[in-house]
Amino acid sequence: MFNRYFWCANVFLWMAVHAVFTHIQYNIGLDSEREQTWLWTWIGLGPWFVNWIWMTAAVFLVTKHNENPNRPLWLKLLSHLFWMIVLLFAYWSSSIFLQEFLLNDGGDYFYSWMHIVSNSSQLDFLIYGAVLAAALGARFYHRLVEERLALKQLQSALSQEQLKTLRSQLNPHFLFNALNTVASLVRLKREKEAVCALSELSHMLRKILENKNNSDIKVKDEIAFINSYLAIQKMRFAEKLDARISVDKDCLEVDIPNMLLHPLVENAVQHGSQLESNRNLLNLEIKRTQTELNVKLTNKVALDDKHDGFGIGLSNTRARLNRLYNDFRLELNPLNDDLFETLLAIPIGEQPDV
Repeated sequence: MFNRYFWCANVFLWMAVHAVFTHIQYNIGLDSEREQTWLWTWIGLGPWFVNWIWMTAAVFLVTKHNENPNRPLWLKLLSHLFWMIVLLFAYWSSSIFLQEFLLNDGGDYFYSWMHIVSNSSQLDFLIYGAVLAAALGARFYHRLVEERLALKQLQSALSQEQLKTLRSQLNPHFLFNALNTVASLVRLKREKEAVCALSELSHMLRKILENKNNSDIKVKDEIAFINSYLAIQKMRFAEKLDARISVDKDCLEVDIPNMLLHPLVENAVQHGSQLESNRNLLNLEIKRTQTELNVKLTNKVALDDKHDGFGIGLSNTRARLNRLYNDFRLELNPLNDDLFETLLAIPIGEQPDV
């Protein structure tokens, strides 16, 4: 419970109070006939203030012992009253003994006790109350900090689990589309291409397993994954897609959330593959500034686009971004010539907020 900062502050406080009271008592002694040096005054008052060092620690321990929320209030008050009497009795006894030992003046022990009860006990009760109030305040603050930390940890753990859930939803969605492609190749009796597609699919699944516990991935690895996916789709939609990927070299080593770009590309492929026209554009460009990674995906869509079910990737991506970053941009803009533009900008060079 007590670290070095507590003991440093505790010792410094009571030694400072000791010095102040010594100075006051010494100045009072100068006006009287009794001559006494400042050092001798400091030694004489020492037990009454030095003993508050261990008394303060004892009061903090009593406060911690009584903070059990299941204990009724009256029992807590009774416990504080009991320990106040016990600790003050121990404080007075030890202080009188130390003072008699240090001054060696052969004083009357009983007289010293009576002097405390009739004169200084009121001040000791006030000091004890102040220390108890400080201990209660410190315990309240410490408990508040612990609760906030526990809440933050719980929110972080919940956010991580929600992110894992969102990411896990992508894998069955992607797998369904990839297997559907392989099945189509088999139905079309394009067995050789189907074998190649299964090979690419196994490569992609291996990458998913390798990175299942990694929240981040390099841009170059995400692009390699996307290229494998596009290779499968081109086997099925050879004449439908005109896929182009352009990535600046200084973007390749940037860390991004795992499976962030693939759902966007998959969504664009699904739209492009449903068009009657051939050579439908799918253009992915990745650039960066000093603080942002900028992704622009341009793809062709139908005039009356109602492909239900293809929006899982986009909605999932937006949900993940909302949990990962405080500041990001995800814009969906229709363009001329039946083109559609997806703009994504995320901060780089810092840890995502999770």
